Amino acid sequence: MSAIGHKLRKTKGGLMFFCPACNTAHGITLGRNGWQWNNSEDKPTFTPSLYSVAGDLKCHCFVRDGRIEYLSDSTHEFRGKSVDMPAWPFSGEIA
Repeated sequence: MSAIGHKLRKTKGGLMFFCPACNTAHGITLGRNGWQWNNSEDKPTFTPSLYSVAGDLKCHCFVRDGRIEYLSDSTHEFRGKSVDMPAWPFSGEIA
């Protein structure tokens, strides 16, 4: 995994960003049959929306112009809110 700016990490076949609502990273598969990325390191946009489930926690969001827009079907405290995408907080690799 390598850094792309201070918000994104490159993985095999995609990218990762830190989600403050879930307090973990979300992965995005790029390219054919995956998400589209505007190639911005500071103000990334990914399409379509992202949906992640971990146990009872559901996270559904849009990432647009460097902001994470959490949708109302999310089950965390950020539901319905929009926040700036934070810098990558991990000092090393994550599993």
